[in-house]
Amino acid sequence: MKFLQSSPLKHLPPLLAVGLGLSLQTIPSLAVQPQVQEEPHLYGQSQKPNQLRQGYVVFEQYGNIVVGASYYPRSEFRCFVGNLDPQSEAVTGVMLASMQRSQTPININLSPLHQLDRLSPNDQRMLATCKQAVVNRQQQLPARWQPIPAALLQ
Repeated sequence: MKFLQSSPLKHLPPLLAVGLGLSLQTIPSLAVQPQVQEEPHLYGQSQKPNQLRQGYVVFEQYGNIVVGASYYPRSEFRCFVGNLDPQSEAVTGVMLASMQRSQTPININLSPLHQLDRLSPNDQRMLATCKQAVVNRQQQLPARWQPIPAALLQ
């Protein structure tokens, strides 16, 4: 797996690579649906928020497009843009590396994670940062995530 060896994901903690179900699979093409903003979602390995050594995923959905972050508390976070498949409970998309122009494919399996009720101010900050990153990099995103949902531009 030459791609895996050259991937920036090989340097991530094992949770991001395995526990959250991140993999370097090819991203299937998905049809564009109406862009309706929904409530933010927070999932975690723990049933409690902000637990050290536990991974979390926070995202907002706009039609079939999701924008969010994966993180460990008191550590760095990684932004992503992609699609949520409600049947498989998986997010497929690309990780947006802040210092790189390339995007790394991701697959985040939400089914083994716990859905949490409330976003912390830090979750909201990460989500806002990632939404801005998508807007700033809209010309570099794969065609399936363009045009950028109007709700992101507000």
